[in-house]
Amino acid sequence: MITSTHPIETLLKEWQSDRLLTSLDRHFALQIAQLHQEHSPLFVLICALLSQNLSSQHTCLPLSQINLDNPVKEKNSQCQINLSLTDLGSELLRFDAIGTSDDDELKPLILDQGNLYLQRYYHFECEVAQHLTRLSHAPAQNSLKDNAQLTHAKTLLESLFPASEQQYDWQKISTATALTKKLAVITGGPGTGKTTTVTKLLYLLTSQTELTIRLVAPTGKAAARLSESIKASKQRLANELQYLPAEDIALSMGRIPEDAATLHRLLGVIPNSHQFRHHKDNPLRLDLLIIDEASMVDLPMMHKLLSALPANASIILLGDQDQLASVEAGAVLADICSGLKVSLDNGENGWQMRYSAAQAQLLTELTGYPLTNFVSDNPQVGDSLCMLMHSHRFQGDAGIGQLATAVNQANLPGIARVWQTGYQELLWIEHSMQSSANNTPNQGLEALLEQSVTQYSAYLNTISTVGVSAADIIEQFNQYRILCAMRAGEYGVDGINQGVTRSLADKNLINPEQEFYAGRPVIIQSNDYNLGLFNGDIGLILPDDASESKRLMAHFIQADGGLLKVLPARLPSHETCYAMTVHKSQGSEFSHVSLVLPIKPSLAQQQLLSKELIYTAITRAKHHFTCLGSQRVFEQASSRLTQRASGLAQRLWNKHDKLDNEHS
Repeated sequence: MITSTHPIETLLKEWQSDRLLTSLDRHFALQIAQLHQEHSPLFVLICALLSQNLSSQHTCLPLSQINLDNPVKEKNSQCQINLSLTDLGSELLRFDAIGTSDDDELKPLILDQGNLYLQRYYHFECEVAQHLTRLSHAPAQNSLKDNAQLTHAKTLLESLFPASEQQYDWQKISTATALTKKLAVITGGPGTGKTTTVTKLLYLLTSQTELTIRLVAPTGKAAARLSESIKASKQRLANELQYLPAEDIALSMGRIPEDAATLHRLLGVIPNSHQFRHHKDNPLRLDLLIIDEASMVDLPMMHKLLSALPANASIILLGDQDQLASVEAGAVLADICSGLKVSLDNGENGWQMRYSAAQAQLLTELTGYPLTNFVSDNPQVGDSLCMLMHSHRFQGDAGIGQLATAVNQANLPGIARVWQTGYQELLWIEHSMQSSANNTPNQGLEALLEQSVTQYSAYLNTISTVGVSAADIIEQFNQYRILCAMRAGEYGVDGINQGVTRSLADKNLINPEQEFYAGRPVIIQSNDYNLGLFNGDIGLILPDDASESKRLMAHFIQADGGLLKVLPARLPSHETCYAMTVHKSQGSEFSHVSLVLPIKPSLAQQQLLSKELIYTAITRAKHHFTCLGSQRVFEQASSRLTQRASGLAQRLWNKHDKLDNEHS
């Protein structure tokens, strides 16, 4: 069944040595073969490939993606699979350790629809698909049951969303969608008004009844950002509704929550356990759950959330489907939205709603927009989806918005055109090649470090200013951030942090002789539930104004807007944070962002440099975006689409899919 130059055990060692496989991949394949007495070289090879895919955040191994002539992608193949793809699937089912959804006995590996899964990931995927499908087909708990309710809801929508010049007000349509379904997925790029839309929806809901509503986000930083956004949005809405009685506005606004929590805190962490306090047998106590930055939620976590959702509760997912997917396995939000993707006449990809005839008619009655144009014969979960198309942050010909759009569409001529236009909010810094012979520095890197000194000096100079609070200093610090594609190396987080620290010290802006010095930014790298600090939280080491000695303390802005002070010695694992990875920046926004790309990325680094990474970095910036890089690397990254192997999109959008009930 396979032809190889050496025994499979020998090849596994070679592949690990050549970094084609990890130690985990090799040991997983050998151990599962030993446990189930499956000593076929084909079985061992397939298990190694499955582990390799899981390590790359795929949830399964599609057999169709295996190169039968070179399955491990060697420079010179030493192993071939001598079977067709059809025969390969049949042959795999001969192994006792591999089963199907029809088997009475649970097997450690499941082959379904041409995808090979670890049993638990198969279980996660099937149940998530079932939960989402059920919720999308169910009317909201307080759904519009008669003409009087329909008319009342229409009147409220018209008051919250005045007539606009847009062909479709998708914020209004999104709100109407969430009024009608237990599941609402509201997506869109930065500045499209996701938080504004949800705030208006909550006002509409809470003006009629009191609900238990919970706001959550994947990280503490994203939760804090959500809280800030909700507070600001409530204030704007209150100003817009000044024509209503003040007591009515105050009542509804008081019912809209402002405090957001992390997903882990919502579910209830059990110390020293992977389990949570809330699950299907002990569901959450809420009527409506709103999850922001849903693109960061991985498949296992989404399974836990949906399993813990009460039967009568509704759920709203907010996020940008074009951002980086979750750090762990899966790309749930992208899979949910995938059925709306269409090819436009100009060859680019676009999005189009897919509604059932009944849902299109209902939304048309509520909003006044002719949505019957979007009726689909096979809407599936489309009745619960709505995409916000209009960005209020990047107006007209704003350079950041133009660049983000061109990158998102992998439009290389468009990318070049944006950079050549000379937008004031965009700055390109070209790498200059270093010469080891005469010790010539990279002038591009030096320019970036000079920029960082200028930007960071603003908050550092305020530390000793009388009357300036720690919260004000942190806000000033958060105006600028350097983002890196990777952690290690001269152009990764480690190297850039060292360079910025050195440059700031040279200007006498900091004194880094001590580990904890005034002005040092730190990013937390592990959760500490006792302290209330979580992976990704960012704070500053500052003098404590409350102590006479002005001792140094780590200061953090919490999700509720309060200030948390922690003795530096008590901090969980952390590192300096003048620069951070693009992944860690999700859920944040800064006035000015500088992206650092490597000069000559290795093969492994090239896999990290994707369209989604570049897009995410650009859209963290509100007013200015700088890139240190080369045209070749920027364009190559913008052309590389991240695709995670998963069967979830197929289960959600193909009515012929079989969702396994017995084993999930």
